Amino acid sequence: MSAKKAFSDISRTVSGLTSEIRREFSERVSHIGSRVEDLMAEVMAKVEKRFGNEDEHVIFRALPEPAELGMTLSDVLRARATQRTFSDEPLSDQDLSTLLWAADGINRPNGRRTTPSALDWREIDIYVLKANGIWRWVPEKHGLIFCHLDDVRSETILAEPTLHIAPVHLVFVADKAKTDTFLSRLGTKVAAKVRHESWSVEKLEEMRTRSMIIDAGVKVQAVYMAATAMGLSCVARTGFDREKVESLLRLGSEESAVAIATLGYRPNSILDAFR
Repeated sequence: MSAKKAFSDISRTVSGLTSEIRREFSERVSHIGSRVEDLMAEVMAKVEKRFGNEDEHVIFRALPEPAELGMTLSDVLRARATQRTFSDEPLSDQDLSTLLWAADGINRPNGRRTTPSALDWREIDIYVLKANGIWRWVPEKHGLIFCHLDDVRSETILAEPTLHIAPVHLVFVADKAKTDTFLSRLGTKVAAKVRHESWSVEKLEEMRTRSMIIDAGVKVQAVYMAATAMGLSCVARTGFDREKVESLLRLGSEESAVAIATLGYRPNSILDAFR
């Protein structure tokens, strides 16, 4: 099939779906006001289903507003470096708030984020592992949902003993179900109709996977840059047992742990690393 014929077929397919696009857009606009509360209820229900709620522990804790970062972008890029040594001092709520906002915060009235995602999927969720348990970041409410009391931080580490002392690990989870949007389905419909070698359902699926990895990587870089501006130690890693981490977080079949960022204050002395 020629490129011209493929383009013609794509144009006809998209034109035939114009009314469906308009209808879905109108529905999104009409529901935008109640979406945040609906989403919050949905996330709370999901957490309760996965982790249980025998003692009514599924609670939400708001974090303080993120702090202003005074370092220039040029200085951040010059100073950014992986740091694998940490103090065991717990990370403050203020600093955790700033890091999470940098990675996945709301920066516009329409709910858009500090970091981009393909087709605005917003498919990367962030779990926060601390000494007091497992938490899940909710950017729409700028706070954390408590999931479980277990301290599972050490269970995410492979052969890097200096990381055990770090107070916080951020787990970046890709939820493939969130990529099943109208635009994604439209692309699949077009590919199925056109059947061109450069535009196939298989290639769209491969693009979807790459997009989720890139979206997670962008958030990891934002954490690195914020940590640099804040004078924190930070190391991003994929060196973990993926299946074990996904089991610890009770992830669903369409969710996968992509990366972990380990964070904390820099050690005051070399003895900090051996406590």
